[in-house]
Amino acid sequence: MVAIGIVAALFPTAAMPAERITFNIAPFGQFQIKVKDLEAFIATGSSTAELDYYLHRLPPQQVAKLPQLLSTPLKLKPLAIAKFSNSTVGEVTLKNLGKGIRSSTNRNGFYALRGAMIAAAFDDQGLSIINLLHHYPLKTVHLDLEIINQYFEQSTQLAKNRKVIERTWFVGHQPQNQALGDRIERESDLKIPGQYSWQKRTLSYKNPHRHQTGLFDLYQPKIKRSVPVIAISHGMASSRQTFAYLAKHLASHGFAVAVIEHDDMSLAKFDRFLSGTESFPEANNLIDQPLDISSVLDRLKSEPYLDLKRVGIVGQSFGGYSALALSGGKLIPEVSAKECQTQSYSDILLDLSSLAKCTFNQLHQSQVQLRDPRVKAVIAINPMAKIFGSAGMSEIDIPTMIIGGSNDRIMPPFTEQIEPFSWLKEKEKYLVLIKPATHFSFLQEGLGILPVPDDVVGPRPIYAYPALKTLSTAFFEVYLAQQTKYQTYLHNNTQLNNNAFELSIIRSLDQTELEKFKQ
Repeated sequence: MVAIGIVAALFPTAAMPAERITFNIAPFGQFQIKVKDLEAFIATGSSTAELDYYLHRLPPQQVAKLPQLLSTPLKLKPLAIAKFSNSTVGEVTLKNLGKGIRSSTNRNGFYALRGAMIAAAFDDQGLSIINLLHHYPLKTVHLDLEIINQYFEQSTQLAKNRKVIERTWFVGHQPQNQALGDRIERESDLKIPGQYSWQKRTLSYKNPHRHQTGLFDLYQPKIKRSVPVIAISHGMASSRQTFAYLAKHLASHGFAVAVIEHDDMSLAKFDRFLSGTESFPEANNLIDQPLDISSVLDRLKSEPYLDLKRVGIVGQSFGGYSALALSGGKLIPEVSAKECQTQSYSDILLDLSSLAKCTFNQLHQSQVQLRDPRVKAVIAINPMAKIFGSAGMSEIDIPTMIIGGSNDRIMPPFTEQIEPFSWLKEKEKYLVLIKPATHFSFLQEGLGILPVPDDVVGPRPIYAYPALKTLSTAFFEVYLAQQTKYQTYLHNNTQLNNNAFELSIIRSLDQTELEKFKQ
């Protein structure tokens, strides 16, 4: 109740809602839409001649959905919205949104947007577009169509890139190699569990950069000899249960697997954030999450039968970034960090790597090298890799596998996996593209806290698990256990395809393939 009172005192905007939305169309001049016309359109479907002028230029199906789009509130707690808007990441996001939604023709709309968002969130109607306009502290909302159009163009480019991926690597470019296929059939099937039983223990670790002690699950095969170690790092709003299925599989094939809980990026953390009881994760996780992994490896020194000179890393999404950072990927600040806020309009809102780079720049860090020399091989799934840039990625000099989904909207495959793969100088590298995999295709089903639409999830993840089990087992057998006979799995994708997913394994890229994405 105290928080609500403070917000009401700071943002008394309901008495003076926005009256109009203005925008400039060169060379014709300034146009406007009245907010009251939008309200009537939402309430009754009626439209003025002025509003009709704009509605008639939209496809009928978009016009039909517009009232719902304008009036549906976000299903987030008011305190969660308030905490996000006041976090470092939230501030960067809103400032970049404020470049297109301005408080005057030449003034960033950050403060007006933040005030209106918080006030609307605490309103009984919730935070919707129309209610945000009701709480906007100025009579006029100024849209910069040139900047907003850049965001739309970036969204359109994702669909274009997906078609290029399919034409380049999935249409007539993967002939069957029957000889390799027959050889694989004669080897053990890596999709099924291996010969070893294992035990699971939950242990704690202490990252000196964090206040709290963290937990990890150690899946250890029952073998009385030293075995390689694999650490698994989850992404945002996940947990150490997310890749438990992969840990069990790898342990059955003779690897000790530590699945780490990163408390500040965990499912539990985001559940508390969405309920308004905790703040949004801060930029320091770019450094602290990789250090969580190193801290777990330090903790494992006291455990028997673990060979910490042969360590592999698996990471997904933000965990994929962490895995690459620990493998040698270097964070290098932009020379002109201020451009992150004042010049780079097109990169931030729909590009999480650029958003993360902006927040990293605000930490005022020099170059950061988080490499752990114990790591000898890395698999990064849907990683946030663009953040390293060409110079940072080229520092990685251990066997590397990058896995990307053709339909990933969260970490788009060209900018986050394909192009960063081309920056690697390491010869033992693999790019695995999977169609029509998404950002959620390898996650344990049923663990999420957000209602992700089915078309964003894609085919059921359970059908992608066999490919990840096979590829990761073969990769670590070759590069940690020195079992070169499993190399055949890393050169032939046909045995891994099924009715839901199709794979393409790429060892190198040439400039002509990269240029296709820029045409």
